[in-house]
Amino acid sequence: MNPTLFISHGAPNIILSDIKSKKRIKKLAENLETPKYIIIFSAHYLTKDLKIISPQANKIMYDFYGFEDELYKVKYEINSDEKLTLELIEKLKKNNIDISIDENRKSYDHGVWNVLALMYEDLKIPVLQISIPSSYSTEQLINLGINLQQFKDKALIICSGGITHNLGDMGMSLTTKDYAKKFNSDIVNIIENAKEDELKNIAKNINFYKNHPSTEHFLPLFIAYGNAINKKGKSFNKEMIYSNISMESFIFDEKETYN
Repeated sequence: MNPTLFISHGAPNIILSDIKSKKRIKKLAENLETPKYIIIFSAHYLTKDLKIISPQANKIMYDFYGFEDELYKVKYEINSDEKLTLELIEKLKKNNIDISIDENRKSYDHGVWNVLALMYEDLKIPVLQISIPSSYSTEQLINLGINLQQFKDKALIICSGGITHNLGDMGMSLTTKDYAKKFNSDIVNIIENAKEDELKNIAKNINFYKNHPSTEHFLPLFIAYGNAINKKGKSFNKEMIYSNISMESFIFDEKETYN
């Protein structure tokens, strides 16, 4: 069985940087067995209802602006797979999860390829990207993760988002802002101790909306939690950047202790 990952993906130019998070994500991948394929969720692919990227998808998108020219020249080979896509749809529908192919989505956003480029320099396996459905409640997102447990024997399931994501209050100070530090600590405590009720009611946390003026970067964590067999996740990357952006990332259902 493959583990489940929640990865705070940070800014698109992480792949050009030399920060600790880049090295930790790469090291994690080196310690994992190569799956048959990848199922991935990104905070940058939101739809009203549940969708899956077109099986003809085979390119990346540069869905950002204002970064280094070098970043827009990055190339990364990535492909979906028709057979695996149809199998996933069929199995989820048998469990009363309605999902359809998004024929208008034929490229992968940076929340996908940025993470995968750090993990796999040469990606030789298919990547199925599923949307974050805005119509889903917290419980429905967790339930979606539960229904995806049936794929863990062959697929590595990655949920790409961010534990904190207040871009309007970023800074260059090396000191982390208190509201981000406190919220990050609360999430680590919740995930590492499987405090499900606190996770489901996280919007009541006094610092939630300060860290998430919009919620899309936090939503993938609900899916990752639901997908985990052992609900106690473990942090494999601890770093705060730009004074309030957490790169905290978790692995669930690891086979061995990750150091």
